[in-house]
Amino acid sequence: MTTKTQQRILFKGATVLTMDRKLGDFTRGDVLVEGDKIAAVGVDLQVGEAQVIEASDAIVLPGFVDAHRHAWQGTLRRLMPNVDTLGDYIDATHFTLGKFYRPEDMYIGNLLTALSCLDSGTTTIVDASHNARSPEHTDACIDALQEAGLRALHMPGRPLAGSWAEHWPHDLERLKAERFASDDQLLTLGIFCQPDPTIWALASRVGLRTLSEFLDPMAPMLDQMAGLLNPSNIFNHCTSLPDSAWQVFADAGVSITVDPRSDAQYALAGGVFAYQAAIDHGLRPGIGTDLETAYGGDMFSEMRVAFSLQRAIAQSRRYQNDASAPSPVTVRSILEAATIDGARCAGLDHRIGSLTPGKQADLILIRTDNISLFPSNNAFGTVVHAADRSHVDAVMVAGLFRKFEGKLVDVDQGKVRRAAEASLSHLFEAAGYNPDVLEEKFPQLAGEKPQAWTGK
Repeated sequence: MTTKTQQRILFKGATVLTMDRKLGDFTRGDVLVEGDKIAAVGVDLQVGEAQVIEASDAIVLPGFVDAHRHAWQGTLRRLMPNVDTLGDYIDATHFTLGKFYRPEDMYIGNLLTALSCLDSGTTTIVDASHNARSPEHTDACIDALQEAGLRALHMPGRPLAGSWAEHWPHDLERLKAERFASDDQLLTLGIFCQPDPTIWALASRVGLRTLSEFLDPMAPMLDQMAGLLNPSNIFNHCTSLPDSAWQVFADAGVSITVDPRSDAQYALAGGVFAYQAAIDHGLRPGIGTDLETAYGGDMFSEMRVAFSLQRAIAQSRRYQNDASAPSPVTVRSILEAATIDGARCAGLDHRIGSLTPGKQADLILIRTDNISLFPSNNAFGTVVHAADRSHVDAVMVAGLFRKFEGKLVDVDQGKVRRAAEASLSHLFEAAGYNPDVLEEKFPQLAGEKPQAWTGK
């Protein structure tokens, strides 16, 4: 197993899905990694001395890019699986629990999320960290991501409830200088905030991408952002927006991310994820899992839901003889949304998202000799419709194995679990919440109005 990036590694004889349409895919091909980069992709590569990974029974593809993830909530998994409104979710996570988070709670939440991502083949996340209560909270999140070895666009933002250090947005300059001085590191910095001309101007001056949660009631905000919109602005959810808003987005070339499961779970402005609306306006959305408070956080599940939801929408309109019905989505398109399109939204497509020689060696190997996967008659279908984290045999980030032979590398899972349990014990006690694993008894606060989300 390679733990240093000096070595040359050859993935031999795999089905290779490059996600680079110019390069193409390979029924049986090789991928050569040198240091932290992809050196070559082709058939029967002659490479001399190298560590050889036999992959004749495997699919090699880029690591998944989770284009929207609240990593700090990693310890709140399935706390509220039946919640069906955005308000109830916010009451529980932000107004009841979030305000009691210490830096160490942010750290373990992010670490747990990052390790789980790597285990399931996600090598990059857009980390929507909207509980940055102090510089120490933000630094703890960054420390966790670095320890795990996950690539991330870390986008801290102010909390929705409780006291905080009110260090935004001026702390961005400290972070840029102290924690994100190099453009070559795994982590890049952005900012999570609703459309605000002053903050966006600062972000532009410092060279940061912005992230906004955007729903139908917020559409009028776009009027005050005239001239500021560009591809560095990421808009998430975007459910039930009027065509006029989509046209503004298309003209500016903004980045769109969609969350198939959470949009339906919480009935976000109608509950229909905006993948098709983005496509109809010439935008290529990335797919995000959003959170784990209700469901699992793997991209396999998210891709399947995305495929099925778009198919349901398209097929229903076809059945009604709607001449303008969209074409049913393909598995390739969904996998693009989970890789190269997500990388583009994060501003990282020049470095990751495809197995293009010269890019960073962020890739995964899925074994297909398992009884549940063979015969793999269609590689794209196998990845999108059938595989899961148990089939992910190897995960590489920047040329380093983070998972190898089905196991996370150099991770003391017992230590992580104990830290997570201690954090939860503190949070539940502070919030006066008595959990019951057989019942959903999530905390609620009556009358709270999360203005940062509704725009009202």
